[in-house]
Amino acid sequence: MSAAKEAKYDKFTITSADGKRTADFNKGDFKVLTFDYFENILSPHITASATIVSTNDSVASEEDRQERISSLYSGLPLRAGCVVTVKVTPELGDGLDLELHVVHVEQSSKSSSEIIHMKLASEIAILNETTKIEKSYNLGISDIAKKIMKEDLKIRRGKRIIDKTSNPTTYVVGMRKRPFDLLLMLAQQSVPAKTSNPGYFCYETRNGFYFISADTLINQEPYPFKYRYSGGVESQTETKDDSNNYRISDLKVKKDQHFLNQIRFGMYSTKNVFFNPATNGFTEITISADVDGKFPSLGKKKDTPKILKEQYAQGKKYHRIQTAVLDAGSSGETKNINNSPEMYYAAATARYNILFAQETTVTVPCNTLLDAGKVIDLEVESISDQKKQGPDPVQSGKYIISSLRHHFDSDKSLTSMKLIRAGYGLHFTTD
Repeated sequence: MSAAKEAKYDKFTITSADGKRTADFNKGDFKVLTFDYFENILSPHITASATIVSTNDSVASEEDRQERISSLYSGLPLRAGCVVTVKVTPELGDGLDLELHVVHVEQSSKSSSEIIHMKLASEIAILNETTKIEKSYNLGISDIAKKIMKEDLKIRRGKRIIDKTSNPTTYVVGMRKRPFDLLLMLAQQSVPAKTSNPGYFCYETRNGFYFISADTLINQEPYPFKYRYSGGVESQTETKDDSNNYRISDLKVKKDQHFLNQIRFGMYSTKNVFFNPATNGFTEITISADVDGKFPSLGKKKDTPKILKEQYAQGKKYHRIQTAVLDAGSSGETKNINNSPEMYYAAATARYNILFAQETTVTVPCNTLLDAGKVIDLEVESISDQKKQGPDPVQSGKYIISSLRHHFDSDKSLTSMKLIRAGYGLHFTTD
């Protein structure tokens, strides 16, 4: 079975912003040159882009009283606010079935045709921009996230994936923030119910909207088929099995432990100073990766470099200082601390930095069963004459898909992914 084959568009329509006119790919109103679909655990909504070409006699013009045939851009007209419906089926996976909104249009024309490039986003991206949260909440963080998803973003029950948080009842004022702004703020403050490791992600995939902990992403079962990279160009001819579907055509290590930035951003150690306005007192917490690095990992954990251990021994216990004011008495006359940052603030900085310490990009035949946030298992061939020793024990192993792009054009369909993990190799720990 060959890989990277052309995908089939079962449906590709563009409906005008007022809903009155529709242009249809399958009726020959336009041709699709490229379609790209994007997911990212750092983005709360799906995005996409499409490039199409049409002639200057595609649709009846809305502006012309005689409804004479005009170009797609002028006649539909194709503007921000139009709705694009796409159903595309690649060779591997169950395909994409999407309804997206046009948020930006670029057009260039020739004497008899025009090329249009559209940027697209999911419906909740539009709802986020038109919604301001004015209410206040006095709930656990995961319960607040659930209410925002249900009441403000209109996400139905089966599409909400939420990890329960352990933070005590939290008083949150909407402050007329957009839903995503509030959810992303809360994600950084969240601690899962099953562990004490802070750090959540808030993002959308084709399967739903996630408010989920880093621990859950790390500890999930990987995609059932292993992806392999041989380090060279492989033949894409027909084979009797589906091995080509899980072959990596390109692998690049984009980032691997940027040491100076990691020190500067506080990955290895931070001092955190908290001021309590109710008592005028200060609390200090120092976090050191050498002592407190108990986060779960997708690989063998990297030891703290010797030079930093020597600095610790000399009394240089921290590299970054962070400060915060405790929220005392925000929900009444009590002076109790609201959602104390002592629970998450000190450790969250190290957590996010550790998780994104390594970034690797890979390109594989299109597989729409892959989503941002999933774990995949890579087998990378060792750069050695001793191939019998097996795959590279450092580069191989489990990775989280932090972002992906499904690309479709007239010749092929591909999936490109950015992969992240903390640690190296084939080891997997949950302690």
